Amino acid sequence: MVRVLQLLDHDAEFESRRGSEGLSHSLGAEFDVETRTIGLGGDYRDLPTAAARLRRERATFDLVHAWGGRALTIAALGTRRPIVFSALPETRLKAIQWLRAVMSYRDVQVIAPTMTLRRRLVERGVGIERCHLIRPGVEFARVRGRRDLELRRQLGFADDDRVYLAAGESTRAASHHHAVWATGILNVVDRRQKILLWGRGPLADQAERLAHRLGQGEMIRVAEKQLRRSVEYEELLPAADAILVPARGPVATLPTAMSMAAALPIVAAVTYTVSELLEDRHTALMTPTAKPRQMAQRMLDLQNDSSLQWQISDMARTEAYEFFSFTRFVNQFRNVYRQVATGEKVEVPEDAPGAGLRFHGRA
Repeated sequence: MVRVLQLLDHDAEFESRRGSEGLSHSLGAEFDVETRTIGLGGDYRDLPTAAARLRRERATFDLVHAWGGRALTIAALGTRRPIVFSALPETRLKAIQWLRAVMSYRDVQVIAPTMTLRRRLVERGVGIERCHLIRPGVEFARVRGRRDLELRRQLGFADDDRVYLAAGESTRAASHHHAVWATGILNVVDRRQKILLWGRGPLADQAERLAHRLGQGEMIRVAEKQLRRSVEYEELLPAADAILVPARGPVATLPTAMSMAAALPIVAAVTYTVSELLEDRHTALMTPTAKPRQMAQRMLDLQNDSSLQWQISDMARTEAYEFFSFTRFVNQFRNVYRQVATGEKVEVPEDAPGAGLRFHGRA
């Protein structure tokens, strides 16, 4: 049996939390996974406490899986076991420098969720033989594509409103204020144009305040605030007519992959990360940047062409099933854990894309 200790922040971002939870319950009887969280309300209140407690323990696990930079530091200082490190999408230069320092004296295997991040890590000095690509996995059974009128009413939307869901958490890179602004442009002409935010992320309140500053507070709903409960991202998909991805930097790809699986039409801004998932007029309508005027024009183009909506949504769903299989995600980590625990060379298996799909080097 392979014994794995997972470390992550108590308030970890969505993609890390979902990945950790998925591995905990899906690896099978061959693996014993224990998860501990860091921060107020977690198993360890802070970094020094976590490192000290791990050092005092006589480790009963074979490897540590660190989700994010703080978990990596604790794993490096608190135990001598080999480390699997899942890098966050917004990994910055200082974090890469610290990662390289840790790798110089510890056995660390790095997992990148996108090819863009893997390339950046390698260009900054992380050895390619110790840096691997594992894309996040979508649990398709949890994704519902059918429109839910009751949920829309609970959120305060009318049946004939055109509801855009801003993908994922509201972070600086996600740039949700541009989604609000773009929707506001259309809302001036048609009051049925509405924007829905999940409500998670440090800038959710800021995006909501922008709508009120524009004098269009009626067009925006923040899901967790409106429903007064914790909501998972997949729950919101049946309330939306389309998805907005106005990213201007590296963002978590899991919410967009879930949106693709729900067969919702997507309007997105071009970034390196987003372009790994989407292609203009194939799986989404895309703009060169997240400028609100450009986004609004593409949103209008999408509304006016029902055939295009169906075409890009259907292909997006097909590619989501091909490239973001949860089974593939679990199998790849199962292999990595086994190889790290036994001291073998780590190689991540990659399946070939299915016949008939367009493939531009994504898999």
